[in-house]
Amino acid sequence: MSSPAKPEERGPLGFLQLCADRRYHRKTMLAFEQATGLRPDEYWVESRAGGAPSYTDTTRAARVAYREGATRMGWAAHGDRCWGFYGASNGEMRRKLVGTARSRVADFPRASHFVLFGEGGEVSVSEA
Repeated sequence: MSSPAKPEERGPLGFLQLCADRRYHRKTMLAFEQATGLRPDEYWVESRAGGAPSYTDTTRAARVAYREGATRMGWAAHGDRCWGFYGASNGEMRRKLVGTARSRVADFPRASHFVLFGEGGEVSVSEA
């Protein structure tokens, strides 16, 4: 059994807040991993219907991850009928997500921030 890496031996860490929707959950995680170079065990995940826009402020999980060294943070949502914002168009969801990501950049200034948006079965990634 291996012991946990010492902080100086540990590589970068991250945090991803996303929607729990089965259509986009795993695709979003894979897109985040590809964009950041993180492995699945190198970032925290927080999800619920509506993704990042459904959280009105920074969550305890995001703050813990940041305090523990997360330097790559992802904020995600999707279009194509999200149950967290039932009736919202893809454009509305994208605008909600971008607004949320801008707020989080200010909340966590030492991190790189990624915006992940699912639409049409694909997930696009951009830096915030």
